[in-house]
Amino acid sequence: MCKTACIIPENGVDGFKTDFHVQNMLEFIALQKSVKCAYCFKCKGFLCDQWYQFHLDNDIFQDHNDHVLLLADIIDKKLSLQKLASLKIAPRCHVHTEKPAEVCCETCSNLPICMVCSNHGKHKGHRISDVEETSMKERVKMRKVVGRIEQYQAKVYNLPGRLEQARKRLGRSLSEEKGKLESQYQEKLQQIRKMLRKTDDLLAENKAKIRDKEIEELTELRKERSLELEAAAKKINGKFDDLENEVKRKCKSYRGEREQIFGEKRANLKDKLALLDQAARNNREVIDTQGERAAKELADASSHSERRMRRIDNFMSTVSNILAAEDDWTDSQCLPDVNSASRPLKEEVKKELLELKTISINTRELPPIVDKVAIAENPESMVEIDGIKHKDGWVVATAADERGRVVISGKASSTHAFVTAVDTNGKLLWQNSFKSTDKTIPHPRCYSAILSEQLLVNACNFNEVSICNFHDGSVASTYEFRDEATDPTHGSDITNNWKETQRISCVTGDPANKDVYIGSGDRRHRINKEMMVLNDKLKYRHTIGSIDRRCKISREILVLNDKLKYKHTIFLPDDICWARATAFHRGHLIVCDAGGKAGYIVSVDKLNTEIVHRFTKPGLARWDSDWGPLRVCTDNKEYIYILWAVLIDNRWKCVVTQYSPDSYQLLMTKPVEDNAIALTTTSIVGKEKLLVITRRTWKMYIYDLVTG
Repeated sequence: MCKTACIIPENGVDGFKTDFHVQNMLEFIALQKSVKCAYCFKCKGFLCDQWYQFHLDNDIFQDHNDHVLLLADIIDKKLSLQKLASLKIAPRCHVHTEKPAEVCCETCSNLPICMVCSNHGKHKGHRISDVEETSMKERVKMRKVVGRIEQYQAKVYNLPGRLEQARKRLGRSLSEEKGKLESQYQEKLQQIRKMLRKTDDLLAENKAKIRDKEIEELTELRKERSLELEAAAKKINGKFDDLENEVKRKCKSYRGEREQIFGEKRANLKDKLALLDQAARNNREVIDTQGERAAKELADASSHSERRMRRIDNFMSTVSNILAAEDDWTDSQCLPDVNSASRPLKEEVKKELLELKTISINTRELPPIVDKVAIAENPESMVEIDGIKHKDGWVVATAADERGRVVISGKASSTHAFVTAVDTNGKLLWQNSFKSTDKTIPHPRCYSAILSEQLLVNACNFNEVSICNFHDGSVASTYEFRDEATDPTHGSDITNNWKETQRISCVTGDPANKDVYIGSGDRRHRINKEMMVLNDKLKYRHTIGSIDRRCKISREILVLNDKLKYKHTIFLPDDICWARATAFHRGHLIVCDAGGKAGYIVSVDKLNTEIVHRFTKPGLARWDSDWGPLRVCTDNKEYIYILWAVLIDNRWKCVVTQYSPDSYQLLMTKPVEDNAIALTTTSIVGKEKLLVITRRTWKMYIYDLVTG
């Protein structure tokens, strides 16, 4: 319903402008329903046959002839709006109704008036124009509008076809995804069933071998016993009875052990089958949900396009009827109003048509069939780390490769940072020391990450990154970030992204693409979200809030190649405060958010990033919300390990949590040394190990990763 307020003129409804187009339409309909012979627009009445003939023959009505319409022309469909307009006489002046209108008053919306009104009446001083000129200008304006609308009309009429193609693509995508999911499910199901059959066969084979061995040994013993002297029969019988019982006991024990091992394998395979079924159900639900959402989007787009087409059709029909009449008064009166009414449509024409997004269904891959991995109950060993052990120093980060080489980095003293490479026995391989250039922070720190089997990336200054040789620690290349505002001579495509107050907060290598990911913080920003908890004696117990009082707000991750050339910048989602540690996992980035005290899986994209999943925190009583992530790593089977810390009774408590490869399940929580600061994985004699390194005591705890 139109809600526009209309002011009624002083002389009532008669004061409104005449809508000549609507008047023509009404007269056209009235004429079609008439049964008379003719109609005279001069007399404004219908004519019978005699009166029509009198009109033609009498000189008094000679000036009426051009304004008489035979109704037979209507019956023969020879009457059009254009012809109807030509038969009508010019409108009357709205003040002097006895006089025909001669000009238009543009000031009063092209109102038809006589010359007396234009020179001496209330329209004196207004903008007066000739009706033909006004009509011509309005037609030119309207044709321009019609031209733009026609171009837009073609695009809108093309939209249903595009929508239909999108629906077909959606149908194909749904069918393909369901087929692919079913194929993956059947393939993995067959793998598990084959492994179950193989396990059953091996168990049966082992049982048969154990029984055969038992019978064979018993037979041999009985043969030996039959050959003994009869004089020592009782003594020998007792001896062989003991041996026989021992053989039976060992075989029974061995049989029980084998049954337990194969029972555990069967249970493990059944667990994998249950996980596979659950993942398949989840993916089917995702496919159905995404399909419904895409179908709804297509339906909304279709409804929107239909509304646009109806509006365009109404507009084009109205304009074509007005222009077809070719009547100056109709054009001058109606076209300005139509033009004004079409403004919303013209504004819509300026906007781009709705772009249909690519219709696709995205599902996660079904989980791979891998063995369960668990952290051993107790550390396999603890070793002392060689190298720098300054009283004011501490460890910040660590990384390791598959050959057992461990890189440890951190603060050496109040002025220097260090990078140390050791083996899994803690023996020094090489060591580098770097002097800090940041005079605003008295704690120089160093971060390291593995880029390839030969290359290591280090960040040993607040704004400096270097590539080192993993074999001997020699520096291959270095890049220093500088603020263009303070050092305009340092030109770089990364300069404009780096601020004087920025500090490197973590470094991650992407070996697959040979890229370097650099997290940063800003020392200007401080957030104090801490609350100290005291007992009834006002003795300090623990602190609730952020781990660091200096909370560096920065969501930028700078991406460089292995030549330290800038590629692009990734902006983390707003939920993340700043990245203390990162790691790659299945094409996504794991982020330890120190300020927000949370761990996330984040999708990596040049244009934007999205949080895929938030990790479950360690489930340890009342301190659940206070745990903050310190470091993260993964193993060869894609299990995820995060080191968490919390301040309780003025002492740090640390735990390591293990998550499933899809990151959705918290599998175990293991308390570790309270002074722990870093963790990584490596291989020792072909077996994968988890390394936990302490902050100030320079110890490395080695845990076996037990495969089930």
